[in-house]
Amino acid sequence: MKSNLLLPFFFFLVLFACKKEEPKLGPPPTVWDASFTFAESASNANIIDFTANNQNVQCIWDFGNGTTAKGSNVSCPYPYAGTYTVKLTVFASGGSISTSQQVTIAQDNLGLLNNPIYTFLTGGVNGPGYKTWYIDSASAGHFGVGPDPISALGNIPEWWSAGANEKPGCGLYDDRYVFHLNGFKFDMVNNGDVYIHNSLAAQFAGSFQNLGDFTAPYTNQIDESWNLVESTDTTITISNNAFIGFYTGVKTYKIIDISDTSMLLQYKHHAGGLMWYLKLKSL
Repeated sequence: MKSNLLLPFFFFLVLFACKKEEPKLGPPPTVWDASFTFAESASNANIIDFTANNQNVQCIWDFGNGTTAKGSNVSCPYPYAGTYTVKLTVFASGGSISTSQQVTIAQDNLGLLNNPIYTFLTGGVNGPGYKTWYIDSASAGHFGVGPDPISALGNIPEWWSAGANEKPGCGLYDDRYVFHLNGFKFDMVNNGDVYIHNSLAAQFAGSFQNLGDFTAPYTNQIDESWNLVESTDTTITISNNAFIGFYTGVKTYKIIDISDTSMLLQYKHHAGGLMWYLKLKSL
């Protein structure tokens, strides 16, 4: 006959083995962690270099001119004279904290706006100061999706590509996106509704199924901002509740190709695994 004396010990081992350790939060970041220094760059007095005190936390910058950046060492061009309030927010396991300082730019330097992509997006310093873009619905492939990460086929919507005018009445083709050069302002004029991925329908009150995904009531998003980051992958990020085209939960778009009249954008899906594509034309 087997003894039951070992049963309590057995259950103790099982409970011990199954018990999960609670995650431990670190100390909250301090004002010092969120403090920063800045100086004029060696190349141009209107380009300011910023350095965070703590190089080991996540740093989010708001430069006070409609643009933002991430990283502990960043630079920002200021084409226009004025005083700008720059805010640094740092994030650590124990929380977040922000500090602000004012940066004064003595005089205009409009040469900083002579960026080819700025000119394509807005018409440039010699244009009207803004340009309006819209989805090129008459063109095959104006909207599509492929894998993320991309395959050997490259930056193309290899899984599905919309035919000309394939998504009428869904809230996509009548939207307008206005890029301003002054203050890098962005206006999203969506004429009352937007087209969103079906997995995000619950986030939009009044959304309804339409042509495979969902259409949702939405108000125009005016006086937002756009931020261009030029690197191996040149991207545009749109601020707050504004976005471009079919909404997938992200607001950063990689520029695959751009000219004075056309633009091809690639962007991710909020849950990963998908890469979306949009072709736009300018008015």
